[in-house]
Amino acid sequence: MLTHSNTSADLKSALFVDFDNIYLGLRDIDPNAAEVFATEPGRWLAWLEKGMPAPDQTNGAAQLRRSILVRRCYLNPTGALGRYRPHFTRSAFSVIDCPPLTAQAKNSADIHMVMDVLDTLEHRTHFDEFIILSGDSDFTPVLLRLRAHDRRTLILNLGLAAEAYKAASTQAISADAFLEDGLGVSAGVATDVARAAAAPPAAASILDAMAQALYTQAATNGEVPAHDLPAIFKEFPEFRNGRNWLGYFSLRNLTGELVRRQPGLRLVEGDIWRVTLAAATPARPEAAQPAATLDTALRDQIVAVVQQVVAASPEPVVLAKAAQLVIERVGTKVLETRWAGAGSFGALLETAASPRLKIVTGAETPGHVYDPTRHAAPQPAHAGAADQRPDTATLERRISQVTGTPRLTPQQYTLVFNEIAKDLGRSAFDLNTTAKSVRDQCAERGEAIARANVSFILRGIIYAGFKFGPPSEPPEPADLARAFRNNVVNLCHAAQLALTEEELARLDQWILGDLGKAPG
Repeated sequence: MLTHSNTSADLKSALFVDFDNIYLGLRDIDPNAAEVFATEPGRWLAWLEKGMPAPDQTNGAAQLRRSILVRRCYLNPTGALGRYRPHFTRSAFSVIDCPPLTAQAKNSADIHMVMDVLDTLEHRTHFDEFIILSGDSDFTPVLLRLRAHDRRTLILNLGLAAEAYKAASTQAISADAFLEDGLGVSAGVATDVARAAAAPPAAASILDAMAQALYTQAATNGEVPAHDLPAIFKEFPEFRNGRNWLGYFSLRNLTGELVRRQPGLRLVEGDIWRVTLAAATPARPEAAQPAATLDTALRDQIVAVVQQVVAASPEPVVLAKAAQLVIERVGTKVLETRWAGAGSFGALLETAASPRLKIVTGAETPGHVYDPTRHAAPQPAHAGAADQRPDTATLERRISQVTGTPRLTPQQYTLVFNEIAKDLGRSAFDLNTTAKSVRDQCAERGEAIARANVSFILRGIIYAGFKFGPPSEPPEPADLARAFRNNVVNLCHAAQLALTEEELARLDQWILGDLGKAPG
């Protein structure tokens, strides 16, 4: 808590923009976003002042707001970047010209910013927050000084900033959030939507049945992440034998149609999007007591059925299978009452006071219920990988902690590089669109790869100097893998994490996997 913070809902903020650093960083990953940043500063300023809300946030009362009292932009007035100066002066910025001082075109923006930040720290107005829009990790000591003075700090994590830089700040804005919400540069879905609209729809009866199966699964676990959806749909022969996701051309579009058909479901956005139950309608007060009595009896009945199912099984039982057996034996009232008021099948079992029932769930397991006195605990799909290569697992952990490199398995990295190559053979590179498309393609293959991880990989490939060509010239997955691997090595060097030749070989096994065997 800030000891000197004003009592109003607004933070008093001071904003410092390293224009060249942000503009050039944006241009590398999305030229359109760079242009919006440079010509429409009022757009992202308004977003910052409103507390950086996402488009789907509706609870404005709980949203943090800012009063940005100091606005300073530091840019090179010579050359092409000088033409953006008027856009910032029009948005009430004080623009500080920082011309090149060396033969390498290095300007003095960072020095000017440091001096101005320290001067502002001593200003008679007590600023609660300092916003530094720069990916330059050299500002880390400044952030530490501000923290020592009990001030909030906000940075823009546009590139692959050092972990120490991000850790020194109070909050870091991700590149995805800044592009999509701050600049309004959203990933396009028009192509898939248009194809789905033109495609002959699957039979309504099949879609309704799939929607009901999806509802049952969501009611069982509380939610269904995107990568678990294909397994549910494959239970239907029409889906297995069909093509193009029953005419909807993507997992996302098909799922959207099923959610539309089942009012009890809703689709929730996120790094890994998912399907959850829609908000329940509150019960009438006069019915509360009978419902509570019914819930207790129904819960006992459900638990008894699960105990019978588990006792008859020689191995842990998948939660979805156990839930389906309960529905068959007890009836659909378990769904109508949302599992006797528990909200989900898994939540109900978690409250069951039975030493012979235990459940395990997680991102890499479909969820199981088992008897710990008879069954071995189920293991995630990738659990054995780290155990088989302990040295590599230790190296992965070190590199991930220091550089932020995603801790994916070699198989997952190979999948991501393959899907990036396929996507770039269909459409031109765009950071947001490509990241979302690759995430969804991985989900269609049953792998939960967060969009933030895909974006990190794409930016790493770019920062390694790789140039994406037109769709007619798609890259080779092995070339993408090598570029990302080289960027990880560069990040390690920047973080002063020295790697031995043996560790570099293990790094290759982790990042390149089988792609490392390809000629290149």
